[in-house]
Amino acid sequence: MATTPDLARLQAALRGSGLDGWLLYDFRGLNPFAGQLLDLRGEMLTRRWFLYVPISGAATLIHHRIEETAWQQLLPDPGVQRKLFSAHQELDAALGQTLAGAARIAMEISPRGAVPYVSTVDAGTVERVRECGVEVVSSGDLLQGFFVWDEADRQAHLRAVAGVIQAKDAGFRLMDERLAAREPVTELEVQEVVVRQLTEAGLAFDHPPIVAFGSHASDGHYTPNPASNRTLEDGMCVILDVWAGIPNRPMADITWVGFAGEPTAEYLHVWQAVRDARDLAIRMLTTKAAQEGWQVDRAARDLLAERGYTAAFRHRLGHSLGRNHPHGPSVNLDDFETHDTRSLLPGLAVTVEPGVYLGHMGVRSEVNVLITEDGATVTTPIQTEPYRLGVR
Repeated sequence: MATTPDLARLQAALRGSGLDGWLLYDFRGLNPFAGQLLDLRGEMLTRRWFLYVPISGAATLIHHRIEETAWQQLLPDPGVQRKLFSAHQELDAALGQTLAGAARIAMEISPRGAVPYVSTVDAGTVERVRECGVEVVSSGDLLQGFFVWDEADRQAHLRAVAGVIQAKDAGFRLMDERLAAREPVTELEVQEVVVRQLTEAGLAFDHPPIVAFGSHASDGHYTPNPASNRTLEDGMCVILDVWAGIPNRPMADITWVGFAGEPTAEYLHVWQAVRDARDLAIRMLTTKAAQEGWQVDRAARDLLAERGYTAAFRHRLGHSLGRNHPHGPSVNLDDFETHDTRSLLPGLAVTVEPGVYLGHMGVRSEVNVLITEDGATVTTPIQTEPYRLGVR
């Protein structure tokens, strides 16, 4: 149930933004952010609704008459003004009255869909709102302030980090021991060991980890299955990507790599490029050399291009860390799939995971970074060289 402090926090986010207000809108969960900000999870609402929060003064809730009782229970704050509608003409009138005097307001949009993670209000509704004479801009940076970690989040994340590292170690230990004993080991066997370790650590995950041998490692989101299950052989590279967390707390997400036997010169050249791109990104974050997500991606991408891997880096540099899913809704390190201009705000966390995929091999290294007032802190161990598996 939403309360006055929640609305006050929305108003506080508007201060210094140059905006006159924030218009939340939803219809049957199409804009999940609206329900999350008001803590409406699981509530049944069958008609569209708007909540306008001006930079100062009382908020205004616009909803259908059929749901008057529901809204009295969901948002009982007596300070909220209410405008009810049944016919669509009444809705237009209520919007016009509510937004009268406002010039620029925020909604969950992204011009040209540039950042689809915050583009959750449909074009028709935005058109309807603009007909009220207001300029509608993205609420992307406003939203981010509601995703920052608190101390409990940080501690839960560190517990998740310990669990995924332990699971990663078990997976590589199995590969190393089997190769050294000249015994077979498959992708699914490694995955099973990692899953068991995560489960025993009390961690949850939405999908089993990525275990990829040889050319499978060139598929960024390869998933082992009975039809493609590969046995590790000398000369094959390995990618192990593991993510998990405590339910409803920030997850940990790591990728480590290895090579069956002594790595080839080609593999080491790729590894060094990926490592250097990763470390450059970490330096930019820790020294506050970047203020927006796209800037970090661009620097790492340029480095990999200089090493000859322009076309082989096929995804963004990193994503925000979420709860119950490794990908969160806040700023990504991305100037490739999107041009993410959202700010790197203290209290948000991202992955840094450059990768090079050449068809016959792939290399990716992934760490987690928490943005702080002083710059950033890497919360996961950093791989310094690939595992040499089966080498004694």
